[in-house]
Amino acid sequence: MNNRVKHVGYGDRTPYLGAAGAQTLRERIDGQIDRQIKQWYATVPEAAHLEGKKVDSHYYQRHLIETAWRIRLLRVSEAKALAEIAKVSPEAAQIWAHYEQEEMLHDELFIQDLQRAGVSRERFLATEPYLSTKLLSGFFSYLLDHEGPLGVVAYSYLVEYVNVKLEPRKLDALKGSVGAGNIAGQVSHSHTDVNDDHPGEVWAALRFLIKNDDDIVSLERYLAEHQRILAMYFTELYQDTLAEKHGQAA
Repeated sequence: MNNRVKHVGYGDRTPYLGAAGAQTLRERIDGQIDRQIKQWYATVPEAAHLEGKKVDSHYYQRHLIETAWRIRLLRVSEAKALAEIAKVSPEAAQIWAHYEQEEMLHDELFIQDLQRAGVSRERFLATEPYLSTKLLSGFFSYLLDHEGPLGVVAYSYLVEYVNVKLEPRKLDALKGSVGAGNIAGQVSHSHTDVNDDHPGEVWAALRFLIKNDDDIVSLERYLAEHQRILAMYFTELYQDTLAEKHGQAA
């Protein structure tokens, strides 16, 4: 009689890609993200606004509000992803659980910076997230229900790679425009990403979730899709805070 138990991550748990193959793929994926970053700066309105010398206070505050909401909404889907990851790879699940344990409460870091910027917790709670943030959360739910956890983990690799590469530059600029003492939460968040090597940690989970060449194709597609939704958010943020000042309100 065959054992009917399935989806518990047993069987051949050897990664599809060996160490050299995984490194080659990571370099390829990083190259894709680098190209997406260039496209981002070229096409997203005010993409480098927070890196400038004069930061609009409304734009800055609203971005912190949305970042905190994004963490709060996505951590629900990311927690659900742990069960789906465990069905595929217990090794990936262990890595993902550790990563989420470090990231889970980082919304409070951004809320603390919001309070330093003059935005109360009550005002934060009264501000509804943008449609783009709701769509991103919904996309995560769709992926877990219909395609699997790979796309959810891919999102974290995208944002961790970009954060480690670009966040130090943005924080240096914000020290001048907002004040070093007012961005302590964001600095702490960035410190965790860099010093705990979150891109490397998430990549280690991805390696266990990639089972064949089709998964590699899907990974590349997920990164592009996530970038499109994030671009929707920054366009929405621009329209809400800066477009009217620039005479470009929709």
